[in-house]
Amino acid sequence: MTQIWPIFLGILVAVILGLVFKEKEHFYFVKALILFAGMLIFSTINFLIFFFISFLFIRTDHVLKLGNLFFLIGILVIISGILLYVGLRLFNKIFPLSVTTLTLIEYYIQWTLIYVTVYQAIFSNVKKITSVAHYIKVGNFLDPNLFVVIILPSFISAWIAVVLFKRHCKAI
Repeated sequence: MTQIWPIFLGILVAVILGLVFKEKEHFYFVKALILFAGMLIFSTINFLIFFFISFLFIRTDHVLKLGNLFFLIGILVIISGILLYVGLRLFNKIFPLSVTTLTLIEYYIQWTLIYVTVYQAIFSNVKKITSVAHYIKVGNFLDPNLFVVIILPSFISAWIAVVLFKRHCKAI
């Protein structure tokens, strides 16, 4: 009896995804979020497999220099991006994607990158940022870390407002 539950849940998820992606003029934000999550999962799996395979062929007695590692990661990212592109083309044949959905995926990527930057700035400088008053007393309120923590979330909020308004005006 407990083995039926995952099968039922899988079928339910497939039906809901099918309904969401068949609807052409609705659910843009949901479609973009689902596609973005799927692309992230697929890309991460690709990247890890490629990274593991590449290290099988790299001789361990040689030191991998930082420039070579940077170049290797760049190549792996490009290969994974090409595979995602092929996947999107195949997906588009079954469920046609609108420009709005693709634009929203770009926005999700950019918002996530900004948020990760804020997160990194906060947690890499937790001791320094715990007291904003300290920055003001010292006169160091132009510190880049404080700028990132205070200003970048405002950028995200303003961007979300613009995107929602453009969607309301049917500009995207």
